[in-house]
Amino acid sequence: METEPKIIANYVMAGKVKLVYRHLAQIGPASLRTAEASECAADQGQFWPMHDTLYARQDEVYGAADLDTALAGFAQDLRLDTEVFKECMQSHKHLEDVQADYRAAQAAGVRSRPVFDFGPNGQRIIGAQPFPVFQKLLDAALAS
Repeated sequence: METEPKIIANYVMAGKVKLVYRHLAQIGPASLRTAEASECAADQGQFWPMHDTLYARQDEVYGAADLDTALAGFAQDLRLDTEVFKECMQSHKHLEDVQADYRAAQAAGVRSRPVFDFGPNGQRIIGAQPFPVFQKLLDAALAS
């Protein structure tokens, strides 16, 4: 089992911590569109499945001749209401929120991912780390 599912199972699902995802759209227009796609999927309760699909299928995302068609295909694969998804994407319903996320990440000094901030002390982990590293910091933050 990877680290993220363990954190979710042991802390998020248990109601001990909240996992906040910020879009870090630093790879140009494609990263903005994929961030919008994940938010349009969130409108249908499918943020994390779209997020996971986008990461798993990055070659298709960044190699697509028509990114919006590829994203619509992902929405179909996830059994989203594709008309609602398409309308959301065409209207750029979430673009302002995605851009605000990016600005907030930059203001917080986040330049790459993953980055995790813990507790009131603002202790930060940069990069993928094993679960025990997170466990130690989460437990300490919860105890304070």
